[in-house]
Amino acid sequence: MAVTCRVTDTSSRAELDDLDIPGYDHVLVLGYSDHMAAQPADTRTLVTLLQLRRIAEKTGRHIGIVSEMIDVRNRELAAVTRADDFVVSNKLVSLMLAQASENGQMAAIFDELLDEDGSEIYMRPVTDYVSIDKPLTFYTICLAALRRGEVAIGYQRQRQGEADARNLSGVVVNPGKSDLLAFAEADRLIILALQ
Repeated sequence: MAVTCRVTDTSSRAELDDLDIPGYDHVLVLGYSDHMAAQPADTRTLVTLLQLRRIAEKTGRHIGIVSEMIDVRNRELAAVTRADDFVVSNKLVSLMLAQASENGQMAAIFDELLDEDGSEIYMRPVTDYVSIDKPLTFYTICLAALRRGEVAIGYQRQRQGEADARNLSGVVVNPGKSDLLAFAEADRLIILALQ
């Protein structure tokens, strides 16, 4: 995987055009929280997301976009940009701190998940783990992942034309272990594994 980091004025269409946005599969938009108050920072992020959507529509290419929102109240406004997901940074950090303070063992889990040398989350083909010729339970998938020293935490269905009311792109995290599931060739598992 190649990661490119460029610092630029992301609310400027000319600057975004210079970045060749259609050449990327995924874009991560970080908020301006170091330099601005929450509302102006989120406003700039929203402008950036709208610009990115226009670029994607113009080229007819899907670009995966994840964005950082400073104020949780602005998340509904950001839905109009059709970004894939939003990270509300202050709320996320607050929730992690609250969990770690109530349960000392959570700090070790967060260290493992968030440390650069710890475990990572991968999207892997379901067919790497189980046969998809008949429906099976998520418990069966968990066992197959465990045999490989990994933890299955969810899945993503790639079915065309299925409604996704919550706009999660077919992603299901922490499904019921006894639910009977039918998978297709293109479906993927969300796996927690060592590097």
